[in-house]
Order: sequence, then structure tokens, then C-alpha cells
Amino acid sequence: MSTAPTLDELFAQLQAMQADLRDGQLHDVEPMLLRHDRDVRAFLHADGGRAAGYDALATLLRAQLDLQQQMKDAREESRRQMQASQRADRAARAYLALAED
Repeated sequence: MSTAPTLDELFAQLQAMQADLRDGQLHDVEPMLLRHDRDVRAFLHADGGRAAGYDALATLLRAQLDLQQQMKDAREESRRQMQASQRADRAARAYLALAED
């Protein structure tokens, strides 16, 4: 059985994911967040999690929620950009169709 991560390792995971988000690597962050969630659960059931104080756990969970919100915002921005690109594509095709007539 694998060893549960430490609280510091969990915070480091969140920092790495935030860096990837800042670099526009949303597709890399989603699987990392799933692994992080499993690691948090393992931590909470391990001795380190049971010994961790409320403030430390609350800070960790707030940081995780903040990251999830950042991911939601990044997805929304990607969706807006995709829609704008599709509108521009349709406009260009319509213009070309008129120009060919």
C-alpha cells in the first residue's frame, strides 16, 4: 500500500496546478486535481490527517476550492474564445460565399 502524502506535499500539488493554470494548461490540471483529491482523502485517513489541526485542513480545502474556481473560470474563458472563433469562422465563410458569386 502506498504512503499517504504529507500536508506540505498536498499544498505543493495545488501550487503546481495553479502554475499550470497560469500557463494555460487546463487540460493537464484536470487529471492532476483528481489525483490530488484522492491524495487528500488518503491524507485525511492517515495518521498525518488525523493529527493535522483544523486550521491547516481548512486552509488546504479553501486552497482546493480556489483552484476549482480558477479552473471553472478558465473553462468559461475557453468556451467564450471557442464561440468567438466559431462566429469568426462562420462570418469568413459567409463572406467567401458572397465573394464567389
